Formats: sequence, C-alpha cells, structure tokens
Amino acid sequence: MRRLSDLFHFACFSVIGRLMLPFLLLCSLPLQASEHIRLGIQLEPPTLDPTVTAAASAGEITWCNLFEGLTLVDGEGLLRPRLARKWHLSEDGLTYTFELHKGVTFHDGSRFNAHVAAFSLNRLLDKNSGNPQQQWFEQVDSVTAQSDEHLIITLKRPDAMLPFALSLPAAVMVHPNTVANNSEHPVGTGPFRFDRWKKGHSVTLKRNIDYWGKPPYLHQAQFLFMQTTVGTENILAEGLVDGLLSVTRVGNRFMIRPDYRMSARKLQSKMILAINNARPPFNDLRVRRALSHAIDRNRVSKLYGAQFVPELIGTHFPPSHPAYVDLVDRYPFDRLLARQLLSAAEVPEGQTLTLTIPPTDYGRYGGLMIADDLEAVGFRVKLEQVDWSTWMERVFRQKDYELTLIMHVEPMDLNIYARDDYYFNYDNAAFKAIWERVLNARTEDELHRLLGEAQRRITEDAVNVYLFMRPEQNLMHRDLEGMWEKSPIPSFVLEDIRWKDQKR
Repeated sequence: MRRLSDLFHFACFSVIGRLMLPFLLLCSLPLQASEHIRLGIQLEPPTLDPTVTAAASAGEITWCNLFEGLTLVDGEGLLRPRLARKWHLSEDGLTYTFELHKGVTFHDGSRFNAHVAAFSLNRLLDKNSGNPQQQWFEQVDSVTAQSDEHLIITLKRPDAMLPFALSLPAAVMVHPNTVANNSEHPVGTGPFRFDRWKKGHSVTLKRNIDYWGKPPYLHQAQFLFMQTTVGTENILAEGLVDGLLSVTRVGNRFMIRPDYRMSARKLQSKMILAINNARPPFNDLRVRRALSHAIDRNRVSKLYGAQFVPELIGTHFPPSHPAYVDLVDRYPFDRLLARQLLSAAEVPEGQTLTLTIPPTDYGRYGGLMIADDLEAVGFRVKLEQVDWSTWMERVFRQKDYELTLIMHVEPMDLNIYARDDYYFNYDNAAFKAIWERVLNARTEDELHRLLGEAQRRITEDAVNVYLFMRPEQNLMHRDLEGMWEKSPIPSFVLEDIRWKDQKR
C-alpha cells in the first residue's frame, strides 16, 4: 500500500533552459560503449529488503535484479518458473512439489538449494517476520526440503494462487547467513549484485559475472532518487538520466523531445473511492450504489492531464488480465438516480460525511473533484487530509473512517475482499464462497471463470467506487530496448535492457 505515489509533474523550462535545449539534446545522447544506465525513481526505499517492508520501492529496485523467487511474472505478464525449474500439484490439491535449478549461487558464493528455499519461506511464514505479503500464504501448512533440488509445500486447503504468490517481491529467496544485512547490503541470486547505496542520492547495481542464468546486457545500473520537481526537470534537461520510472504527468516540451519516448508500464494500480461498509449509512447497499452513480469517473480521470488517458474500471481488477470482466457501465454517472437511491435509503439532504485523503496530488486534486460530485447529490463533505502514518494507522489498521480516496498498487489483490479484518469492513458470505472455489480451481479456464464471478460480486455489492487504472508509463531514451512492459509487479527489471544494437 505504501507505494501510493504523488503525481509526477514537470514545470516549464526557464528562458535560459529553452535557449540551451538544442545543445542539451545533443549532449544527452548516451555513451553506449559504457553499457551503463541511469534511471530516475520517485521514492527512496526505507530498506533494500522487500521481504520486510510494504514499501514497493524496495522491490522496484531489487526484484529479479538482485533477488529472485521460485516463480516470476515475466515481461509478457505470464507466470513462469524462475529458481524453480517446474512444479507439480498433487491430485488432492494439497501438496506442491517444486524442482529447483542446480548450480545456483548467491552473490557471496553460498549455494542456493531446497534447504535455503525452505528457510526463506518459513521465515516469511513467521508471524513476527514483518513480511508485507504474509496473507497470500495463509493456506500453507509446512515447507520442507525433500532433497537439495526438491521443495515440498503442503497446504491446509487448496490454493490455486500459490504459484503467483511465490512470484511477489516479498517471497524472494534469501540466505540465512546474509539475511540480517539485506536491508543495507542485499545479497541475492540475481543477474545484478549490490554495489552501493548513497543515501538520499542513488543505489548502484553491477552485473553479476557468476550469474547462473542468461547474463544481462548492462554492466551497471544506477537508480537515482528524484527529490524535487525542479531537480528532476534539470536532471532530465541536462541528460543526466536515461529514463524516468512511473511517470504520470510530463510537460509538453518533454513530450516532443526527439531523444526520449514514452514506454508503457502495465502495473495494476487501481484508483478507488474506498468505503467503510460497516459505517452507517454506507452499510446500506442503496447508499453505496448511489455513490457509484454520483461520481463522474471521466472527469476525475482528467487530473493526470491531457497526455494521459486513464482506463476506467468497474471492479477491483486490471483490464490487462485475461480474466477481467468489463463492468465499467454497471453504474453510469447519473445524479438523479443517485438522489433517488439516497432518498429510498432515507439519507437526509445535507448529510455530513468525511472524505479522508492521503498526502498525494491525486488525493488533493482528486479529493476536491469527488467532494464536488458528492455535494451535487446532497451530501455535505468534510475533506480531511492526513499524512501517511496517520492514514496507515487510523484508516488501514483501525478502520476509523467513512470514505477515502486511495490507489491500490498490489497485483492480483482481489483476495482482500475475502478477509474479515480488511479496512473495507466488507463481510459477505457469497464472496467468500466464490473465493473458496477460486482457491480450489484446477485449470486456468476454471480459475478465470471464478475470478470473473468474484469481480461481479463485489461490483454488485458496490463495495467501493471503482474509478480507473493509473496511467503509469516510463519516459525512456529512444535507444533503450528490452523493457518488461506487461509485468504487473511494480519493479524495473534490468536483465533484458540494452542499448540499441548492444550485444551480451
């Protein structure tokens, strides 16, 4: 959740900057012989160990670069083996057997095997581990090494989503001898090694010459932290970075630059107006449906500017996934119908509600738009802006709120609607029954069909107001190729990145 980021905005060039632009464009062309890349990233992670933090910025730098998991979701958005060669599910759906690659070593020379994998996953399962994705592994009963190459995961009940869960940054493999220092000096099995972390400035990675798999093209990658809008503009204008990650707004002058291009980034960042389903009057389905009709999603989506057109959604699921059900038109913008539903639910004209917003641009500007729409159907809206620590404690943990505008960035997180303790306070037996069948699915077709049922259920229940996908892209140098554009994992994977015509 904590990767919920501010909008990315560039100011206009100064007069001097405009005069120097042609010269800067020439100077910004990369020295391809260096086989280096410099990437601007919005947030500095609090730690470089993605297994102990909810900050997605840790995985953005390290996932599939420094650390690897048993599985991964690749650049085409497909679930694939990684440190596991393959896996097998028993007939009763309760035992996964993973066959691991041989000859894999960590960056310090330590061996990776099933015993290390068992350590990593048992550490994840420890209730005191602080792992942010522990809920994905609630069905796991035990993890044991059958041999050096065979890992056995037994379940309390079937879980068809487990191979996907093992691809998440929080499920990467770590060695018991180095795990204590991974926050500051990460040691993994990936194609890049940790070189240095200059706090407040950058993290630098170097190619792992002993990598067990396909060697990367690049020799070095540097992730630079973009501290301010003006600083980012100057760095880009001076050609000091080869790409900017997670761009959601960019000035027109950069859109026409001949040396940069926008590159798609198919993350699963879903903007929603979250509703406390247990708080009156929102415990009434008619009121929640009224909210869905009251919000003009097209207008709210324009907060990203004319260059970015967000894809509207009608449920908590990404349109890029083959199981997606298009429910955008289930609740058309209709203020009259919203008022009728509120009247039927006996909500008085002028009912006061509080909209809690996080300290982001989408919160500040989107919150004003949402408030306008809600007041247009008879509510009086109090806007309450809070910092992240307050939002996490009061809204997310204590569930002390009415409405909140928020970005959910975790991939494939439809499972949150089956959790009793989640901050939506949605407790629905029908959805839980559907999710139980999702976990028991044995074929991909069956899984997709059941995921469709789950989407329809939460939309019919109007659990939240589903708005749009964040129009997130990368601004990359035109001569860079090999970006993983369809992976839903919030990370920038380096292994296929290359300068044009560069050889391994």
